Amino acid sequence: MNKESADRGPLLGALLRLAHQSLVRRVLDALSEAGYDDIQASHFVPMQALWDYPQGLRVTELAAKAKITKQSMGELVDQLVRRGYLARVSDPDDGRAWRVRITPFGLKASRLARRIVRDVETDWSRRIGAKRIEDLRASLRLLLESGSE
Repeated sequence: MNKESADRGPLLGALLRLAHQSLVRRVLDALSEAGYDDIQASHFVPMQALWDYPQGLRVTELAAKAKITKQSMGELVDQLVRRGYLARVSDPDDGRAWRVRITPFGLKASRLARRIVRDVETDWSRRIGAKRIEDLRASLRLLLESGSE
């Protein structure tokens, strides 16, 4: 194989993006079928960041966890608050501040989305093997921990 033909096809970043897009499409389709047809892919960012924080987070904390600007996160939060998936609540540590929490309605949608993702992971494990999926997960975690973000 010559050097030129070895450089054909999608590079790793494109392969990661394409796999992610496939996963997101399946989640969005299933959510829409379940009646959550107002969810967009960008809405996964705050919902996912809040999953492990039932007490809620400030918008600045959400933005930092998602690695997006405070303004972008604020817009996503505003959209999800209007649609009933998130709520702003008083911050018990600072009465002047607000935290964002997932509502019961948002929790139902989040649980469904997570179940769909697990179903996709199971499907991918059947296709290429559970060991490969676990190795991929471990490798991606290592990359993120190494600061290569």
